[in-house]
Amino acid sequence: MRVIAGDFRGRRLISPEGRDVRPTIDRVKEAIFSILTYDVDGAVVLDLFSGSGNLGIEALSRGASFCYFVDISKKSIELTHQNIGIVGAEAKSKVLHSDYRRAVSAIAKQEGNIDLVFIDAPYNMCEYGEVLSVFFEEGKGLLSGEAIIIIERDKRNGGYELPNGLELLKTRKYGQTEIDVITKKEQI
Repeated sequence: MRVIAGDFRGRRLISPEGRDVRPTIDRVKEAIFSILTYDVDGAVVLDLFSGSGNLGIEALSRGASFCYFVDISKKSIELTHQNIGIVGAEAKSKVLHSDYRRAVSAIAKQEGNIDLVFIDAPYNMCEYGEVLSVFFEEGKGLLSGEAIIIIERDKRNGGYELPNGLELLKTRKYGQTEIDVITKKEQI
């Protein structure tokens, strides 16, 4: 696992052992960041279910101004800290050992302008509609007006219902992996 582009390009990150954490493969990561070409620079990022921190670190490498990394697994949090240290991004990072609801609530109380969200939850442990609803409940006001949410999921697990206030822009397929690009609906 490595950083593909930007300031930390080529740096090798520590890969998780076992099957508890499934890092985004380079081909899918490159596709995600091709979709986000003009949306990363200067962005405040939220990497939910961060695992190894792979996606958030890639965003920082490509010019994001700050990244919140959230995971409930102690093992994942330790791995994320190690990988942030490898690239020297401690000043641009905050790692939260918490479930996603509490983390989003805490960040909403102090931040209020997340521009980019990565949701790469364990495939068999997530109801994406429920996760997305947190931005309109505990995290009300957290997403900036131009926020983009990227969901990486296994297409075999089926779809999910988007909460009111969000719209699906596009879905890209890479083998068994699907990438959904979601934004806030424009207010009339």
